[in-house]
Amino acid sequence: MDKYKSIISQLQKSSIAIHRNIPLAKYTTLGVGGPADILVVAETTRQLITVITIARDVGYPFKLVGKGSNLIISDSGYRGLIVVNRTQGWELMLPPSTKKIEYPVEDRYGESADLPQVDETEDAEEVLVKVASGNSIAKLIEELFKAGITGLEWFTGIPATIGGALYMNMHGADHYFCERIESVTLLSGTLIKEVNRDYFRFAYDWSVLHETEEIVLEVILRLERGNVARARQLSREWAHYKANQPQRSAGCIFQNLTQEEKAGLGIPTTSVGYLIDKVLGLKGTQKGNAMISTKHAAFIENLGGASAEDVLYLIQLIKERAQDELRLELKTEVEIIK
Repeated sequence: MDKYKSIISQLQKSSIAIHRNIPLAKYTTLGVGGPADILVVAETTRQLITVITIARDVGYPFKLVGKGSNLIISDSGYRGLIVVNRTQGWELMLPPSTKKIEYPVEDRYGESADLPQVDETEDAEEVLVKVASGNSIAKLIEELFKAGITGLEWFTGIPATIGGALYMNMHGADHYFCERIESVTLLSGTLIKEVNRDYFRFAYDWSVLHETEEIVLEVILRLERGNVARARQLSREWAHYKANQPQRSAGCIFQNLTQEEKAGLGIPTTSVGYLIDKVLGLKGTQKGNAMISTKHAAFIENLGGASAEDVLYLIQLIKERAQDELRLELKTEVEIIK
């Protein structure tokens, strides 16, 4: 029996719903992507463990997808199994026994002067919250507010799951997701293990999971019983700011510049959007129905019916122009699945 038939058989024996040759465009925020050979939606942590374990036992290729932001899937789709993580639920735990330790990450957001500001000096009671990795950040923020818990408001408006936020060390303004992590439960091969924050060696748009390919099952977050009214106001302001960015996109395509690159180019900001717009002059460039956004040049928009080929053409155009004209190697922060 070949691997395709074997994994289908084992998934069916586990009573897991299987979808075949499903277009993946609707599972990404950019809205491009051909079909996957197999697609499974994991609704519980147990289902997630079962599906991943079966795929690994059979030796069948798989990719885990959350909200599908920071993701470009080729027009030919994916010859393997796509696992959509929709695991849900969270619970309040005992307060932490130690004070939060600052975990600095290089700030390359580039536009913090224009962002909503808040006085964060309030001394609030810290709490630990255990969260399933498939939880939507947006939904979780609102549920936590209702329970009187704050701390994730800077990530309002970002289409991500908890697992995806950890994998990419998601940033909102000059805040990084790693700041809120206490510990994580991972599926590492066939082993389930709990690790602390230091394990991930977090950096800008990066965690060690890019190398280990371990699966995030649950995350314990260090949050606060804070001023919910103030946090809601900040959340609204931040959502309004994010709403001005292109919504039908994969998010910011490239990493912002380092302070050294900014100084070497003699430009006023580390924003890669500024570079693409003001220095390279590519804002508004279009290929098919994909366009380097006129709202924010760090984004490539799907104007409706764009292909992955169109999007990838524009990415390559930006990279080549930066290299040829500035001797600058731009680094993508999106994952490309072919």
